[in-house]
Amino acid sequence: MAELLVIRLNPAASAADAAQCQWVAVDGTGERLGQVQSGMLADAAALTPGRKSIILVPGTDALLAEPVLPLKSGAKLAQVVPFALEEQLAADVEDLHFAVGKREGRPGTPVTVVSRARMDEWRDSLNAAGIFADAMYAETAALPITPNGVTLVIDDARVYVRRENTQGAVLEVEPLIEALQLALASGDEAREHVTIYVCESDYERERDLLEGLREFTASLQLKLLPDGPLPLMASTIAAHAPVNLLQGSYGVKRKFNMSFAPWRYAAVLALIFFATHLGLKGWQYFHYQKVEAQLDAQIADVFQQTMPGAPIPEPTQARRQVEMRLNQLRGAAPMSGMMVTLAALSEAIAQTPETNLEAVAYRNNVTDVRVLAPSVDALDRIRQVATEKGLSAEIQSANPRESKFEGRLQFKNAGA
Repeated sequence: MAELLVIRLNPAASAADAAQCQWVAVDGTGERLGQVQSGMLADAAALTPGRKSIILVPGTDALLAEPVLPLKSGAKLAQVVPFALEEQLAADVEDLHFAVGKREGRPGTPVTVVSRARMDEWRDSLNAAGIFADAMYAETAALPITPNGVTLVIDDARVYVRRENTQGAVLEVEPLIEALQLALASGDEAREHVTIYVCESDYERERDLLEGLREFTASLQLKLLPDGPLPLMASTIAAHAPVNLLQGSYGVKRKFNMSFAPWRYAAVLALIFFATHLGLKGWQYFHYQKVEAQLDAQIADVFQQTMPGAPIPEPTQARRQVEMRLNQLRGAAPMSGMMVTLAALSEAIAQTPETNLEAVAYRNNVTDVRVLAPSVDALDRIRQVATEKGLSAEIQSANPRESKFEGRLQFKNAGA
């Protein structure tokens, strides 16, 4: 599972401050892999290689909504969203960027709205620092959910609030007691179960106020954040990714960025297979070259015995000349020597279809022949034809091979 580098942008409005940020590295389950650090975007860029870069933009710049939309998808749904939210927007829809998420069990469809000017500013700052974002989320979408209750995150002068079945929001109201009153004003007289995440410094400063909330809630849990809310938000988005702002014209269009690590074993096996395949083909090539050289030598030997004194041509031409000579011998008067044997052998093979001549050796009027015949009867037929031509023929062996029979025969000329 890929590691994440979660970068939280500064909510300040100026372009110079926009380059300031916090970051933390987490694994795919949200477990921290290091300390929370602060600095410029260029400093965080050094930690992006080999990790997915996740950007959290200020919640004060993003509107999270859940309009009930028609059951459409893709470009058609994106066209409907601006009109569904038009009454909630203070700016012209042409100046706003709408990112649409997936409907998840509730009637509404999650939508995040940000001004195009801010999107352009964030994109330019990231590009200048050499950071190519894989995803961009509003930090208010990265708040954890308290089942059957409300979650508050106190971060300096900002109070983040999220109920189980609503989108997150952020309040910038001072003093803190007024922000808490607004956050907990649900419109229902029933007391709520409240979980408050608070930085240690904020807790020490507002201890009495926070502890005093117990008498106004059904239950209250106070959880300290030694390193601020960033690790909490990072673990939340690792478990469940919210609406990604990088859609439409802001969609990811960059280099292919995939770690080789998950595929290294498959790649090594493929390389071994390819090398083995090449080695086998190479061995087969040289083996068949050797076999071909042996056959060429046998052809040359047969040619010399058949046509003594004639220059030896290349193997294919030599075979043709031997075949021509055998054809001339058919129907000719009996003669002695190897010519008589070859003539009889040629006629015998012609009468036994599917019989292949594999080797011929002639010594002192004795010819040894190896053939591959379809049956033992075919071997016997060759012997009979040779006998009819005046040769002494004998089947020395007949062994099964490749659904046929490999036969070794010996022919002797009269008087041998």
